Amino acid sequence: MRVLLLEDEESIRGFVRINLKRNDIAVTEAENGEDALAFAQSEGPFDIALLDVMLPTISGFEVCEKLRQRYPRMGIIMLTAKSQEEDKIQGLELGADDYVQKPFSPGELIARIKSLYRRMNAERQLVPPGDREAAALSEPVADGMGDTSNHDHRDLTSGPFRLSVAQRRLWKSGREVVLTPTEWALVRLLMEREGESISRDHILTEVWGRYYVGDLKVVDVNIRRIRQKLEASPSEPAFIETVWGYGYRWRRGIPQ
Repeated sequence: MRVLLLEDEESIRGFVRINLKRNDIAVTEAENGEDALAFAQSEGPFDIALLDVMLPTISGFEVCEKLRQRYPRMGIIMLTAKSQEEDKIQGLELGADDYVQKPFSPGELIARIKSLYRRMNAERQLVPPGDREAAALSEPVADGMGDTSNHDHRDLTSGPFRLSVAQRRLWKSGREVVLTPTEWALVRLLMEREGESISRDHILTEVWGRYYVGDLKVVDVNIRRIRQKLEASPSEPAFIETVWGYGYRWRRGIPQ
């Protein structure tokens, strides 16, 4: 696993570096946002980026937004101040998969990283780091459904949607909808249980892991992001229904 670490405080950066290396995680360090973006371009692809929010020049939020635009399938974890609730929400809305509150323990950080990495690689054979770019380039171009003769038998279909478990991709009416690793896992969970109301607590456990200690808001923010990508009118969702006071449901019987 390769991690890009953006943190301007050397003491924290060193603390994180030591614990990543103890867990056989390769780490590239950046002390400002400009360097982080440059490293992502010159030394990538990285599996996961750890981004501090408060930085001397461009903020971690801006770095998050740019990384998400350029590398939609990269895992992103924000390092936020415990007292700043708005930091968590803003990071998630910009495309982060998760956040870790400062101060954090080494065990918590490593657990979050490994949990996200499992979500990113749950359904495919792990590709050695040096081969990832070639593997990504060898995937079918997302210009429609493509050749249907080799579709994985575990594909899920619902109305205009087709989700490929093997390829970890989603299409709507033949056009690919690019999802983050967490968004993909969440959509898969809902589609697999089409028509069933799923609680926020259960979604949190299934997608983020049994021992996740974050806020339930992480579910709501990700649902909001997904609706922006899937729904014609996100404020009046036709596919992902809200079960008020409980959770969410993928609507059964969606028309083509």
